[in-house]
Amino acid sequence: MFTHRLNNNGVREWILHLFLSIVSVYFVFVLLPTVLPIYKWIFISTLFMVLVMDGFFIMTRRDNLLKINRMIVLYLGAILLLVLALFYVTKVVVFTDVYGFEGLLKEHLQTAKYIFFFISFAQPIVLPIPEAVTIPGASAVFGPAAAAAIAFPGTLLGISAMFFAARYGGRKFISKFIKEEQLEKYQQYVSKNETLIMFLLFIIPILPDEIICVGAGIGRVSPKRFLLIAAISKFFTATLLAYSVVLAEKLSLTAGQLMLGFSSIVIILFVVTAVTKKILSKERGL
Repeated sequence: MFTHRLNNNGVREWILHLFLSIVSVYFVFVLLPTVLPIYKWIFISTLFMVLVMDGFFIMTRRDNLLKINRMIVLYLGAILLLVLALFYVTKVVVFTDVYGFEGLLKEHLQTAKYIFFFISFAQPIVLPIPEAVTIPGASAVFGPAAAAAIAFPGTLLGISAMFFAARYGGRKFISKFIKEEQLEKYQQYVSKNETLIMFLLFIIPILPDEIICVGAGIGRVSPKRFLLIAAISKFFTATLLAYSVVLAEKLSLTAGQLMLGFSSIVIILFVVTAVTKKILSKERGL
């Protein structure tokens, strides 16, 4: 029975490796069309060899060796993600400067939704293009509902990745990617009411999202509370920016003016709430 359980574990591990390999191959051929064929086939051949070795280890009941292959698959996946990041960050920045973000998506209509999801994921980590540019541009191409549905999970995944990188990587690791001055600004902003200020910072573009994620990651915010705040605020901003194109046309405003108007309303509500709480606390003290 014990041997049978080990073998079942080995099969499940092989299925995981197969799934990751299929996803990786798909990314190589669909999202990296300009990579030389020889590099693609070297990558695919390596994955194929890993899967063959998996089969050998399962048949010889050496399930413990599958962990080595899992690490190989994960490292190959990490290398692929790095190549994708470098390829698309460079391409997005250059193409956006010349044709605009909407033009980038129209130029690659077949893979536009995948590109937009990856860009949404990369924005809180490495991509220096604000949501106020990417989401309205995607909305003009896909429609507001699809743009919001892609932007929200993509951004939330990127925010989560940055938060946990800061939480487990530590301040020294994160200092290589962000400026210490911006991190100090974040800590000054959230010193009194971290939850509310963090929510506002995610909505109002005062600091980049990566600074907020890092500040929360090395601070005392629990992952559960941080992810809840991020999910609510980013659902709000993704929906608002996606529908800003439609609203702006109806109200005869630009998307930037519309976002500024909503940000002003949020700030006013925050100030009114803070003043009201202060007055009530004084009255209770009396």
